[in-house]
Amino acid sequence: MIKSLVTDRGFDNKTNVKWLEERGTFAGLCPRDPRALREAMKDEYFAQAQRRRAQTEGRIAIFKNEFLGRPMRAEGFANRALQVSWGVLTHDLWVIAEKLREQRKIREQKLRQAA
Repeated sequence: MIKSLVTDRGFDNKTNVKWLEERGTFAGLCPRDPRALREAMKDEYFAQAQRRRAQTEGRIAIFKNEFLGRPMRAEGFANRALQVSWGVLTHDLWVIAEKLREQRKIREQKLRQAA
């Protein structure tokens, strides 16, 4: 069971909200009306969910633009799926390398301070 669904303004409409609520799913659809959005952001759960969505969208944009290329050159679902798989692997290795680089930098700083 999906506990909550959070989207951008493009998915906000009465039909979607009603459908989610009928299933007991939190409808975190970003309101199209700026006044309604301001009001919704007063709800801490909604605000936190929208912040999390924004972080995820940022990471997806980095992945899509930096690791898949624009436009994706692979044609057909199987080829695109393979390209996305290689992109995910490359992205994850990049993230791990960045973390290792940071850890090494911290270790070297500690060694310099100890000396």
